[in-house]
Amino acid sequence: IENGNNFDIRVDRYQSEKLHLFTRYSLAQFTGLAPGAFGMEAGGPDFPVNTFAGSSWDRNQSAVIGIDSPLSSRWLADFRMGYLRYNVFVEPNGLGTTPAKDAGIPGVSLDNFYTSGMPGFSLSGTGGVQFGYSLAFAGCNCPEHEFENQLQWTGNVTHMIGNHSIKFGPDFRFLMNTRIHSNPHRSGDWTFSPTTTEGPNGGGLSLATFLLGDVSSFVRGVAEDVTAKEREHRLFSYIQDTWRVTPKLTINFGTRWEIYFPQYVNGKDQGGFPDLATGQDFIAGENGVSLNGNAKTALTHLAPRAGIAYQIAPQTVIRAGYGRSYDTGVFGNNFGHNTNLNLPVLASQSLNPSNPWLPVFTLAQGPPYLNPATVLATQPLGPNGDPIWPDGVSPWILPWNKDRTLRLPKVDGWNFAVEHEFPFLVLSAGYVGNEGTDITSNYNINAPTIVGFGTLSTNQRRPFYSSFGWTESLNYFGDDHSDHFESLQVRAERRFKGGLNVQVNFTWGSAFNYATDYLFWNSAIDYGRESGFRTKVFNANYIYELPFGKGKRFLAGSSNWMQKAASGWELSGILVWESGLPFTPSYADCGKDEDTGPCRVDLVGNASVPNPGPKEWFMPAPAGTGGTGCTSTAAATPELNANGCTRGPWTRPAAGTFGDVG
Repeated sequence: IENGNNFDIRVDRYQSEKLHLFTRYSLAQFTGLAPGAFGMEAGGPDFPVNTFAGSSWDRNQSAVIGIDSPLSSRWLADFRMGYLRYNVFVEPNGLGTTPAKDAGIPGVSLDNFYTSGMPGFSLSGTGGVQFGYSLAFAGCNCPEHEFENQLQWTGNVTHMIGNHSIKFGPDFRFLMNTRIHSNPHRSGDWTFSPTTTEGPNGGGLSLATFLLGDVSSFVRGVAEDVTAKEREHRLFSYIQDTWRVTPKLTINFGTRWEIYFPQYVNGKDQGGFPDLATGQDFIAGENGVSLNGNAKTALTHLAPRAGIAYQIAPQTVIRAGYGRSYDTGVFGNNFGHNTNLNLPVLASQSLNPSNPWLPVFTLAQGPPYLNPATVLATQPLGPNGDPIWPDGVSPWILPWNKDRTLRLPKVDGWNFAVEHEFPFLVLSAGYVGNEGTDITSNYNINAPTIVGFGTLSTNQRRPFYSSFGWTESLNYFGDDHSDHFESLQVRAERRFKGGLNVQVNFTWGSAFNYATDYLFWNSAIDYGRESGFRTKVFNANYIYELPFGKGKRFLAGSSNWMQKAASGWELSGILVWESGLPFTPSYADCGKDEDTGPCRVDLVGNASVPNPGPKEWFMPAPAGTGGTGCTSTAAATPELNANGCTRGPWTRPAAGTFGDVG
């Protein structure tokens, strides 16, 4: 069930010919309620229609006051002052219930609100199932309460001189955020792996692991303090010139300067800044650490842009442009998603086994207790006198540059297009591309390397285990990879007599980026086609004004009430054709051969099928009782049941290696 309501109020006052004032207020409110696959309290995977299971309430408000004034015939000025408030409440269904505690699992359901409801249980592999509430499968980062406010002052001054129109102005913003966070779920995300119950040649069932009560991995958010807040100031400015060189040639160029002052917390002990070099947690307001973690302000974020439009013939125009922009980060490094999600405010408890077949605890034992306010008191001190970050708690780590400034993601975009108006339609074709650098990514920088698999334990292969004894995942906002996009875009539009308008668009493109499951160790392994990008997209749409009523072909001479009833009707429609999404074939027994990185099989033949369709897009491994390198079975099976086993075009890779497909 989804409901939404919104309204806008605007008042304009023309004080004089040289002074125009206005004010506007907008409110939008949305509520949502959706069960999981197993009902309200039991939760489970969300449904594709809404991709969310739980309850949500959002209220967004904004207000603005503006002044416009033509100072003279060549000078114009406008100023705005605005306020934005964003409130969101996301909660699991069954809030206030304690099903895990009622089932006899200790150490969970510690209160009747934040840690209540069904935990998120994930049984992976063959026959796997998910139930409860989790961001991973229910889309519910819950319970979560967030209050974000922004004050903004901006101005624009335009000066027209000759055939130049020069604009410049400042933009100041003050951001305030309070986020009571539940990623991971306060009741915990519990994983049960088939690896615990598999035999020498693979197999195993996560359901069997669950029935044994062996928890393969566990994460949860733990917090006692819900008063921590984040603040940030931003100052932007720009200048641009639109130059009408000739009646046929226009050039636009300028630059934008963006200054992001470091985010800071609202008081002592209200945030932490983990440091990978020393292993310490720099606590805000303690031991010489400022409220912004001793961060420095970068003054180098310049964003140039340029464009050109040239009419090479009466009906033909070419356009080209280039521009750079910076990404302020949505749940990224810049604001609102890290500093007060660390100790001593919040602990993301993360328990991983020393080897993949071992449990971290049993259901009968329950997870160990953790108090984020006191856990640092028992830690040894590092070289700066700050406590060493403890094992078993996942930090949120910022991407510092050497000068203690933060890296910001940036995108450089460019395009070139030609448009021609024929007597019967308008046709345009263009090339559009962009390159993202230092793109925001959140990945586990403490994932084990595949080197040494089968000889060394999982923890021994983690990069920070030998230095600090860390076995947990380290959430690193790296801003350390790139993506690339190029496309050919064609558009045609035809306006027919009689009120019919038809538009057709086609995009043929490619996009490449990095996955994050092995990015720290070997970025080349994780580079490939962007998983959510379709290389070919065609759409056609039409709008047809029905020929009824005043001034139309039919009912034009009818009575007044009939004309009003028949006029203004339209028919519209859209047709979309898209190519498929890229994918990477895998195999069932990855957990036997690796505990890190991508799950890929070796392609040793042609996997194409004559007529690919929804039932069979490529050739899967055929079932058999034997095969090259395979373990013989009584019943036919498509499983690649031994390293080196080949069935059809697929071979299971050697243990401790990744397959080559994808």
